[in-house]
Amino acid sequence: MSNQKKKLIKGTIWSVFGQTASLLIILATNIWLARLLSPKEFGQVGVIMFFIALATVFTESGLSGALVRKQDATKEDYSTVFVTNLIFSIFCFIIIYFSSGFIASYYEDDQIKDLLIVAGLILIINAFQITQNAKLVSDMKFKEKSIYRFIAVVISSIIGLYFAYNEFGVWALILIQLLTAGFNTILLWIFEGFFLKLYFSKNSFKELYSFGVNTTLASLLNSGFDNIYQLVLAKYFSVSETGYFYQAKKLQDIPGGVISLATQSVIFSSLSKLQDDKQAFTKVYNKITLYLLVLLGFVSTFIYFYAEVIILLLYGKEWIGAIYYMQLLTIASFFYMQENLNRVIFKVFNQTRKILYLEYVKKTIQALSIGIGIYYLSLQILIIGFVITNTLGYLINYYYSRKIIGSVGNYELLAIFKVCIISVLTVLIISYLSVKLKLQGNMLFLISPFSLLFYLVGLYVFKVINIKNELKTFLKLYKR
Repeated sequence: MSNQKKKLIKGTIWSVFGQTASLLIILATNIWLARLLSPKEFGQVGVIMFFIALATVFTESGLSGALVRKQDATKEDYSTVFVTNLIFSIFCFIIIYFSSGFIASYYEDDQIKDLLIVAGLILIINAFQITQNAKLVSDMKFKEKSIYRFIAVVISSIIGLYFAYNEFGVWALILIQLLTAGFNTILLWIFEGFFLKLYFSKNSFKELYSFGVNTTLASLLNSGFDNIYQLVLAKYFSVSETGYFYQAKKLQDIPGGVISLATQSVIFSSLSKLQDDKQAFTKVYNKITLYLLVLLGFVSTFIYFYAEVIILLLYGKEWIGAIYYMQLLTIASFFYMQENLNRVIFKVFNQTRKILYLEYVKKTIQALSIGIGIYYLSLQILIIGFVITNTLGYLINYYYSRKIIGSVGNYELLAIFKVCIISVLTVLIISYLSVKLKLQGNMLFLISPFSLLFYLVGLYVFKVINIKNELKTFLKLYKR
């Protein structure tokens, strides 16, 4: 048990460190590109990446997660996943190719057609790395996985910036996405082995797909609705508005992406080993939930308060329209990350069908809010509806996931309520402090240490967590 905890902690550290490093490079590149390109060009990419994100979920089909969960996965299993993913990827690329003209016509932008076709190649490239990535996660080799990803991001970002400086415009953004997938695949081939076995097992496919089909459909719904705002904004408002949303989402994805990766890879892989011991599972899971809640609470508080400063500092006044999106997306992401963690329970105990059913409920609510937003042509209704949907989605998933492990109670809900209160009070206090000290712009960062202090004091006063004791426990486990 202690060995498993040690693997979990070290795996989480490497996963978070690697993902953070990669996202920081992406952020730096994005800042540079924002000075060279316009919101409209980022908006074009926002529209294109909706279709690529949706196709990526379909091609993966939850099969890599099924491989990670299966403790005795065979070579036939890995080969079957590779063949299936490759076929699905080619199929999706063909659909994108023939529908690209219609999509470009719908948005009255002929350039979207060629951009979408080229971006579609990402699907086929990724098919040649799915098995290596699944093996790395299953073996908890997150250090290696993080290094490959980081190198790929650095190289592709440098090349992309070169093309942007040479006035390739929006093509530089597409090139970065394409090269990142390509270099990551090459590194996996070199260091983890080239996997090109075309053996397909019908029995293996049935077993793995029975796990993956429900998570895939749920992910398709989730990915589709999560990115549909880019399509709605581009069609009913403007492509530039899509650019603001896309850029704000990119910034907000840094903390969200790190935590999401840890949830989907390290935590899922580690907790899968405890699926036969619900008591041990519940104990470890509750501890992880508390840690992530505290961390995400502060990160969300910080981003919400400093949204305007961050946007103006990194991108300039041309991107001031992204501030509103960034603040509300931060709130929505706070609850979405909690929901993602609850989904680990469904996956570990092979109750993935419930994920799909609950996603139907959530997306019905979200579709209603989007419809109202379009009817009234209101950005506020669209984005606030997104926040409400994520909040309700978390509450619904919490109840049904906890029933699986038999621990439905108000402890986690009370902790989240307390963290929300602490975050609101922290924002109010530092806002008052900034007014009294007459701080504006970048000078607001001078009171950032106080935001952390107030947040930590709030955790102590509201008895959410004892930071000192938890830190000691964490260090003891890591040193074992």
